[in-house]
Amino acid sequence: MTGNAPIDPRILHLERLRARIAAGEPMAGDLAATFALAATALDPTATEETLGRLGGNGGVELYRSLVAWAGLAPRERVLDIGCGSGGATREAVRAVGPDGSVIGADASSEAVAAARERTPPELGVDYRILRAEHLHGIPDRSLDCITASLVFEQLADLPQAAGEMYRVLRPGGRVVASVMDFDQFRPADAAFFGAVVAVVAWHARGALSGRASRATLPRDPQDRSAFQHAGFATIEERDVQLIAVLETEDDAWALFSRSMIGQLLGPLGRLDLRGVLAAQVPHTLYLPVRFLRTRRPG
Repeated sequence: MTGNAPIDPRILHLERLRARIAAGEPMAGDLAATFALAATALDPTATEETLGRLGGNGGVELYRSLVAWAGLAPRERVLDIGCGSGGATREAVRAVGPDGSVIGADASSEAVAAARERTPPELGVDYRILRAEHLHGIPDRSLDCITASLVFEQLADLPQAAGEMYRVLRPGGRVVASVMDFDQFRPADAAFFGAVVAVVAWHARGALSGRASRATLPRDPQDRSAFQHAGFATIEERDVQLIAVLETEDDAWALFSRSMIGQLLGPLGRLDLRGVLAAQVPHTLYLPVRFLRTRRPG
């Protein structure tokens, strides 16, 4: 009988993490990283199939625009950290051509499996299960560029990751990343997200501390010092927007239910979130994204 079917242990693990966050434990450090990993295990293609499909002002796209700002050239050697299901990784392969090389690295084995499934073998991507804080097997000064799409906020130890990125880059090599820029909402979108955050505050209050309580990368002093102490040059910034046209409740639910916000909530929280979204639509949501670029001097 279906009622006696065993529950996926990954679901139980995520529920235990949700309970800690709901009880007010700050969603920071190891807890934030562990939660992101658990959520990714259950839905490894979520980011690519939601945010990755959005267009933005000036023709911006999450992965293509990131790789374009990296200025990749043929024959370069690239590492895509937090590759997820491989959206940015495949863009990087197209940029460096057949004589270049690209490693896609993610801490989630489920994400790496999804990326391998979505990547044609002829592209020759080397996918590996690796944490950004421990890039084992990648030699010193062996890479020209590192890309990282929407992953820096999820790292347990950004200073350690910055040190590892510095180690594996050649002198003059660069890091190009994207982060969600929740400091830059339009007033109408701030009101929209305020209603969503109220649901999170009620059901998952620990999520409003830790990373969520700090300025968006790289504005927070701790984040700046992580890159400065590793030896990187001053970080350049470019702010853009992705546009989500939410005509119906189902449109909004398709976006939010697969986000980290949706994953933070249990059944009652998700029911409340759906009700809040229903009251907000129709709405055109401008999602602010910040592209970051720095380099190893030399």
